[in-house]
Amino acid sequence: MSYTQRLSEREAALGRPVRVGIVGAGQMGTGLVAQVHRARGMEVAAVADVAVERAEAALAAAGRTDVVRAESMEHAAEVVAAGGAAVLDDGLRLAELGLDIVMEVSGIPDVAAQVALSCVLAGTDVALMTVEADVTVGLLLARMAGAGSSVYTVCRGDEPVECLKLVEYAEDLGLEVVVAGKGKNNPMRPTDVPEDVAEEAARKGMNPKMLTSFTDGTKTQIEMAALANATGYRIETPGMHGAAVDLDGLAEALRPAAEGGILTTDGPVVEYVTGDVAPGVFVVVRSDSEVVTEELHYLRLPGEGNHFQLYRPYHLASVEAPLSIGEAVLERRASFAATAWSADVIATAKSDLAAGTVLEGIGGHHVHGTAHDADEAREQDLLPIALAATSELLRDVPAGQALTYADVRLDASRPLVAMRRMQDSMLKNGVIR
Repeated sequence: MSYTQRLSEREAALGRPVRVGIVGAGQMGTGLVAQVHRARGMEVAAVADVAVERAEAALAAAGRTDVVRAESMEHAAEVVAAGGAAVLDDGLRLAELGLDIVMEVSGIPDVAAQVALSCVLAGTDVALMTVEADVTVGLLLARMAGAGSSVYTVCRGDEPVECLKLVEYAEDLGLEVVVAGKGKNNPMRPTDVPEDVAEEAARKGMNPKMLTSFTDGTKTQIEMAALANATGYRIETPGMHGAAVDLDGLAEALRPAAEGGILTTDGPVVEYVTGDVAPGVFVVVRSDSEVVTEELHYLRLPGEGNHFQLYRPYHLASVEAPLSIGEAVLERRASFAATAWSADVIATAKSDLAAGTVLEGIGGHHVHGTAHDADEAREQDLLPIALAATSELLRDVPAGQALTYADVRLDASRPLVAMRRMQDSMLKNGVIR
C-alpha cells in the first residue's frame, strides 16, 4: 500500500492530516510548501522564516487562504489546532506547536542542527534538507533520536538519500556493493569564490555563495561523506578519485585496480564521477554467483564481467522530500541517517590565508571542503568545514592545506561547535559508535 493510501487512512481514523511544520521559505522551502500542500493525508500547519513575509508568500503561492501571522506561541498553537497555517519567525520553536513532523529547509548548518536538536528533545519527528548539518553532527542527532521517541532523518530527494535507496535495493537482491555514488554536473574548481560565479548565479537566480559551494566541490564532498556515514562505507582517498567516467563505463572503471579499475581497495567505498551520470546516482555491484551473473547479463543489466551498475537518472529534491514524512510518521523509520562516523568534510584553504583572518563559511572566499576518512581526520586533528565560519586563524595557512583545530580559534558561542564537541567526545569515549 502506498504512503498516500496509508496517510489517507490515518487522516480518516484521526480526523486530521499529518501536521507538518517547515523551517525556511526560500526557493527550496517554497517548493516544499507547495508539494506538501498537494499531498493527501498531510498539511502545512506552520511555516517559520526570519522574514515572515516569505513564509506568507510561500503559503499563498501554494494556494493557502487560511494563513495567520502568529502574535505569540499560544496564538500559533491555536491556529494549528484549528487547522490553519501559522506563520512565525522562530523555527526553533516549532516543536512547541503539537506538530507531527518538522521539515528543515533553511540551508544554514547552524540553524538546521539547532532545529533538529530542539525537535529531538521535544520528542517531535524532524527531517533535514540541509545535509551540511548531518555531516557535522548527524550521528549525535541520530543516536539521541533513537534513544527517545522521535525520528531524525535527512529528507528524500537529495543524491545521498536516493543513492542509499539503490544500496538497499542491491543488498535486497543479494548483490555486493563495491561503489555507491553520484554524478557531478558542475565543473570542479576548488578555488572558486563568489565573484567567479556571479554572472552565472544571476542567470540562474541563485545566491553566489550557494553556487560557489557547488563549483568548488564542497557540496559534492558533503553529500558523499554523508552517504559514507549512512552506509558505513569508506572514503578511499581524500577528496575521492572524482574520475571522468560516463554512464556506460561505471562498472568497468569503478572496480579494484587488480581487476582493471581505479580503486585501491575492494570496497565498499563512496565516489563521485564527472561525465554524463549527473544528475543521477549509481551503485556498482559485484555478483559472486556464476548463475546470477549469467542471468543479469541475459536480462541486460549494464555491466562488465561480474560487475554491474544500478542507476537512477534523477533526484527530485523538495518534490520527493514528503516521502520522508510517510516513512517517519507511518513506519517510525529514518529515510537516511548516520549509522557510523566514516567520513568528515575538512576545511581546505582556497588561497594563502594569513593569521588573523576571520574565516567565511561554505561557499565563501577562504575554504572549500574535502572529504576525508574520519579516523584519519581525527588522528590529524582536522577541522570540519561547517565549524570554520567565524573562526579566527591563529597562523598562516598555505593554499591547498587542510586546516586543523590548532590553526583556529573557534567561535565557541555557536551551538554547532558545542554539539560537534559533544559528538567527538562521545565517540572517543565509546558512548556512541
